[in-house]
Amino acid sequence: MYAQLCKRLSEEAPNFDPPDGPCTFNRLLLSKCQDEFERRRRASEIWDGSEGSALSAEQEEERAAAKRKMVGNLRFIGELGKLEIIHESILHRCIQQLLEKRRSRPMVDLAEDLECLCQIMKTCGKVLDKPKAKNLMDQYFERMYQLSSNMELLSRVRFMLQDVLDLRAANWVPRKVAQVDGPRTIRQVREEAAHDLGVYIPPPSSHGPPRSSGPISPLAGVSSFFPQPGGNRTGMEDVFMGAVTLGTGPGVISSQPDKYGYDSNGFGGGVSGGGSYRPRQQQGNKHFNNQNYNRQQQNNQYNQQQNYSNIANKDLPPRFKKMFSHSSGGGSSSSDGEVSLRPAASSMMLKPKTPGVLPQSALGQQGNDHHIHSSLPLAPQPQPPNQKPTPPLMHKDPPILIKQASMEKSKANRNKGPSREEWLRRVKNLSEQLLKEQNLDETVENYRSLKLPERLTAEAAQVIINLLLTQEESNRELGSQLLEKLRSEGLMNVDRLFDGVKQVLGQLDDLVNDVPRVKSHMAGILGHLIASGTLPLADVAEPLEGGQHFPLFLLILQTLHKLLGKSNLTQTFNESKVNLLNLLPESDRTKEKLADLLEDRELSFLFPLLRIQSDLWRALVADPTPHAFYKYIKDTLDPEHHTAPGFINALMTVLVKYIVQETTLAAGADPTTIPEKMVTEREQELLAKFKPVLQAFLHDHLPLQVTAIYALQVFTYTNNFPKGMLLRWFVNLYDLEIVEEDAFLTWKEDLSQDYPGKGKALFQVNQWLTWLQETEEDDEDEDGDA
Repeated sequence: MYAQLCKRLSEEAPNFDPPDGPCTFNRLLLSKCQDEFERRRRASEIWDGSEGSALSAEQEEERAAAKRKMVGNLRFIGELGKLEIIHESILHRCIQQLLEKRRSRPMVDLAEDLECLCQIMKTCGKVLDKPKAKNLMDQYFERMYQLSSNMELLSRVRFMLQDVLDLRAANWVPRKVAQVDGPRTIRQVREEAAHDLGVYIPPPSSHGPPRSSGPISPLAGVSSFFPQPGGNRTGMEDVFMGAVTLGTGPGVISSQPDKYGYDSNGFGGGVSGGGSYRPRQQQGNKHFNNQNYNRQQQNNQYNQQQNYSNIANKDLPPRFKKMFSHSSGGGSSSSDGEVSLRPAASSMMLKPKTPGVLPQSALGQQGNDHHIHSSLPLAPQPQPPNQKPTPPLMHKDPPILIKQASMEKSKANRNKGPSREEWLRRVKNLSEQLLKEQNLDETVENYRSLKLPERLTAEAAQVIINLLLTQEESNRELGSQLLEKLRSEGLMNVDRLFDGVKQVLGQLDDLVNDVPRVKSHMAGILGHLIASGTLPLADVAEPLEGGQHFPLFLLILQTLHKLLGKSNLTQTFNESKVNLLNLLPESDRTKEKLADLLEDRELSFLFPLLRIQSDLWRALVADPTPHAFYKYIKDTLDPEHHTAPGFINALMTVLVKYIVQETTLAAGADPTTIPEKMVTEREQELLAKFKPVLQAFLHDHLPLQVTAIYALQVFTYTNNFPKGMLLRWFVNLYDLEIVEEDAFLTWKEDLSQDYPGKGKALFQVNQWLTWLQETEEDDEDEDGDA
C-alpha cells in the first residue's frame, strides 16, 4: 500500500528540480532508501560489537525492533522495484551487496544480510528474473544454494534460503496459497497423507479399545508403537497406525529390543518402524526393571499383530492384505517368514514422494539385485512369555555391489559431458584460431559444431570480448564481426550477448591495470555491434547510467561517428531517446558541462541547441533592438530549428531575463515586494517592444506557446517566484495576444513533470485562470445564441 502511495506521489506531486533530472519526490525517496539500506549494516555492526557482553531486556527489545525495521525496509524497497519506481539496476546492486562475502567477516555474521536478501527476493524476484538478467539471477541463486548447505549458518537462515530456491523453481508461485489455516480433521490428515506421501492410513477399528477422554499425552500419535504405562491409548493411534509397517524395503531399520531394552542398532525402545525415541521415564532410569519392560514389549507386539490381522481383513488394499496374510499365517515369498526386499512395480514406494531415505548402497543396486531378501520379519511372531525375544539378523550389502555402484557413478560422471571450464576453453581456442587464421566463416561453422549449451552463451560472449580487449584494432574489428555473425546466424541470442557485455563491464575497472586503454577498446567493440544493429544503443546506455565507466558512452558515440557519419548517428541517437545528462557523473551533470564535453569530442551536432541560449543572450546584450535580435536569429539558426521546443525555451528565457533585469528585477530591487506601478508599466512596454519577435515564432503554434509558458514558469521558479511577477506576465502575454487563452488552459491541465515549480505557479495564477476559463465559456455561449 505504501509503495502504491509512492507511485501516485511520483506521478502527481509537484516537481521542484530542474526538468532534465528526476522529479523531486523520486530523488528524495531514492536518497532515503539508500540511507536506510546502508544504515542496516552500520546498525548490525553496532549490535554485533556488543555480543561480548550480555544485553539487557531493553537492549534486546531495541535490537529486535531494529531488525524488524531493517527487514521491512528491504521489503518496501522490493515493492518499489515491482512498481518500477526504483530501477532494476539498483535492486541488483542491493542484492549483490547482500551476497557480498568478505574474508574478514565470519560466515555467521551474514545471517541478517541473508534474511534481507530472502525478503527482497520474495518481494521482487519475479520482476527481476527476466531473460535479460537470467545470467545474474543464476549467479545469485548458485551462491544462495551454496549458502543453504553451509552448516555454519543458523538453521532458520538456511531454511529461508531453501524456501527462496524452491520459490524460483516453482516459477515464483508461492506454495499452499489456497491453504486454509486452522485445525484439520483426522479424515483430512489421512487424505493428505495418501495424496502427498503415498501412505494408506486406515480408519480406527470399530471394535477397538475406547478412546481416552483425558488430555492428549505428549506421546500421542506414536503410542501404538511405544509402550505406555498401563497400556492407555490417547485417541491419536489411529492417525498413525500402519504408516510405518506397510511393507519392508531398503532403509527400514529393525528395532527389535534385546535383553537390555535396546534394538539391534543401539537405540532404546521397541519401535517397529524405525526411530529411537523411548518414554522419558525409561531413559537412563536406574530403577527401571528390564525384565518387566521386555515382557511388556512381547505382549504389545502380540496385541499389535492381532490388530494388524483385523485391519487386513477389513479396510486395507489387496496388496497390503497379502502382506498381512504372509505375516499372520507364517507364509512368505521366502523362507522363515521373510519377504522380498524389492517392492512390487505398483508399490507406492516406487513413487517420487515415497517417505524415507534409501541407503546409498541400496540405491546403487536397486535396479540390478532381484534376489536379495531382508532378514527383518514383517511383524513379530508371538512368543511364550518366558522366552527371550530372538535378535534379528542383520543384512549387509555384498562388497561387490558397492563396487558396482561406484563404477556406475563413475561411468555416469564420464557421460555427463564437458565441464563449464572445458566449454569456455573451447570457445577461447576458437577465438584465438580466428585471430590467427582470419577465417570468419570457418570459425562460425566450428562454433556451430561445438553445440555449446544455451546456459553458457553469455559466458562465451564474455570470453570472446575479454580476449578482444587485449588485441589490436584490426583483430577487435574481426572479433566484433564474429559476434555479429553468431547473432545473425541464431547461434547467440541477443539477450545472452548483452548479458556477456554487462559481465565484462562489471570487471572493466579491474582490467585497467592490464589494459590501460580498455575503455577505448571496449567502445570500439560496442560501436561495431551497435552500428551493425546487433545491439541497440539504448540498451548499451542502460548499465552506464549515473556516470558508470565514464567516459565510455562518449567514446562509443565517437566510434559511431566514424562508422555511421553525422546524419546516421544523429538519427540513431534521437531514436534511442537516451538522456545524455544522466550518463554524466553527478558533479558534471549540467548543460554547460555537457556542451563542453560534446564540443571537445566533435559531437556538438547531436545537440545543436545546447548553446543557443548563451548565444542568444550575448547577441541581445550586444544590440538590444528587436530588429537586430531577429536578424541574428535568422542568420545563425537553421530554419528547421525555428519550431524546436529547445529554441522556443531559450528564446523566451532570454527575453524574460533581459526585460526584468531592466525593470522589476533591476539591481537593488526587492523581489519579495510588489514593484511600483511605474516600473511594471516599463516592464509591459519592453515586452510590447519585443512582441513582433515572439509572434514571429509563436503565432498559430499552440504547443510552442505552451513551451513558452513553461519557460516563464521555470524562470520564476529559479528566482524564487518574485512577488506578483508570474501573474503580471500571464496578463501581459494574454493582453498583447502573444499567447492565446487555449495555451494557458492547456498549461493548467498538463501534468508534465519535466519543468519544476508547477504547483506553486498554479497557486499564484489559479484565480486568473478560472476567470479566463469562465470568460471563454461565456463567449462560446454568446456565439451559440447568435
